[in-house]
Amino acid sequence: MNRNRSLIKVLIVMWAVIAAAGISFLIYGFSHGEGFPIFEYGNKITGARYVVQKSESTSVNNCSKISLRFFRGDVIVQATDESNLKVVQSASRKLKDGDKFVIEKQGNDIEIRRRDENKVFHNKFINIFDGFNTNEKIELYVPKSYAKDLDISTTSGDILFNSDMKLNDINCIQSSGDFKMDGSITANNVDIKTNSGDIGITSLDSKYYNIQAISGDIFVKSISGSGNAKIVSGDIKMNYKSIDEYAKASSTSGDVKMVLPQNLSFKFEGKCTSGDIKGDFPLTYENSRKSKASAQVGNGPYKTINVGTVSGDIDISSK
Repeated sequence: MNRNRSLIKVLIVMWAVIAAAGISFLIYGFSHGEGFPIFEYGNKITGARYVVQKSESTSVNNCSKISLRFFRGDVIVQATDESNLKVVQSASRKLKDGDKFVIEKQGNDIEIRRRDENKVFHNKFINIFDGFNTNEKIELYVPKSYAKDLDISTTSGDILFNSDMKLNDINCIQSSGDFKMDGSITANNVDIKTNSGDIGITSLDSKYYNIQAISGDIFVKSISGSGNAKIVSGDIKMNYKSIDEYAKASSTSGDVKMVLPQNLSFKFEGKCTSGDIKGDFPLTYENSRKSKASAQVGNGPYKTINVGTVSGDIDISSK
């Protein structure tokens, strides 16, 4: 009975966190002038046709950061052999000039945003219904020679990296939509956060990474480096090509599965409130419920692996 009460309390806290996160993203969207297009369906509508609304190129010479802030529509990022950065905006219907993007240079930074980003408060709420019949997408063609920072921020829409890229820092924040890396991405630091949506990564090689979602699943086919994967409601599956220093993963409501490199020397600690912990290596359980376990594998030097769930199983295995 006490265990059930504890689980109920945990679930109440979990949904309170989800509600608070949703409210914060609504406020974030309104405060940046785009409203929150709750009726936006993006390119998921079958048969949606896009017409190019605007296309513009700019030099990336001496540029240290490319920032894209677009709060409605999908974002597609791909590498190009061209020397200039190219931005292409498409939509299913003709856009007003104020809905089209502008490129601004501030010092060594390039910022891409909607022209009428700073609207009066009244127009923010009118804009809620703007996306009902409109599908939009922004295509960002980044020169292969560019190896600096890339920041992307969206409120409603998917983010897709569909080619191999080498960058310095990658920072992607989205409120509603899926995040997908189809190519092989190499970077120094990677920060990916989504409120409502799945995160799927084909190959990521980063010194440090931080992957977070509120509601959705995280699936990574191949990852190298050190970092953290965290989710509130959803499952996590991570396939590690290598671990530099540490790997952390946690889920409030969902399972965590880790596939480790063969012959890895590591120290493992796992804890779950309601669920099982299992691995293909000897585990030392610290209680009769087997909800807390540790292990030391190999001869060192040791990598550190920490995994935690509230309601969900933990499964650790080697390739």
